[in-house]
Parts: sequence; structure tokens; C-alpha cells
Amino acid sequence: MSSMVLAPAFVIRKSSRNDVDQLLPLMRQLKYPTTPSVLYERLCMLEDHPLLCSLVAELNGVIVGTTFLKQYQTHDMNNPVTQITAMVVDEKRRGTGIGRGLVEAAELWGKQQGSLQLVLSAGGERNMLAKSFYEHMGFICRGYRLSKPIEG
Repeated sequence: MSSMVLAPAFVIRKSSRNDVDQLLPLMRQLKYPTTPSVLYERLCMLEDHPLLCSLVAELNGVIVGTTFLKQYQTHDMNNPVTQITAMVVDEKRRGTGIGRGLVEAAELWGKQQGSLQLVLSAGGERNMLAKSFYEHMGFICRGYRLSKPIEG
């Protein structure tokens, strides 16, 4: 009798509308208020959008992380950039390389879209661990992000 140890199956792929139930808990970890129907609509919209992408990280068939990407270009840019608009790894799985895999997959998607730069906002003072992670991944902090609500 032989003893064989199997490595966990880890894959990063584009999300689909069928991922709603597994993505909801991750969205809640990000403190993003959403419902199954709203998340379903957003995932449907992302499936064929040329400038938006959602990736999921699966470990043994269970979604353990996700990132949402957006490509854009403004009048002052020579090349488009890819923005990570959201990223989360399940709290129980952090520090295991899943986040690194998602960032590397985001870079690959951005490069395939013609981007030469990956950008993000790290969520302010309450998210210093995320900021440290991104800096470890090679991101450089430049300036501040400001926002203002548009009143109707």
C-alpha cells in the first residue's frame, strides 16, 4: 500500500454568474453591502464586458478570494491602466499566497488588455495590513484619493 499526498488544487479563473453564493461571504468580509440578486446582475454584466473583469481564486473547488478589475485611459495617459477596484481573500486563508496569485493574475489580464500599470486604492487608515501587502507586491504609494458626493 502506497501513501500519496495530493497537493490542493488551486486555480484562478474568471468569475461567472454561478459564483454568487460563494462570493457573497467574501463581499461581506470587505464590508460591501450587497444582495444575491444585485451581485448576480453585476456578475452577468462583467462576463462579456471588454474593460471589466472579475477573477476568483479556487482552492479544491471552493472560492477563497476574488478581485475586480477595470481598465481605463484618460486624455493624459499614453497607455491604459488597470485598476483593482476590489480584492479580498477569505480571512482564514490570508498569508497563504492566494492574494499574490490574484495580483499576478490581475497583472496578466491588464497586460493582455494593453495596460502598462496596475493601480488601486487601499482603503485608508483602517486597512494598513492591505497597504503593507500591496507594497510588498511592488505597489508604490503616491498621493491621496479624494472623493466628493454629487448631490442631486
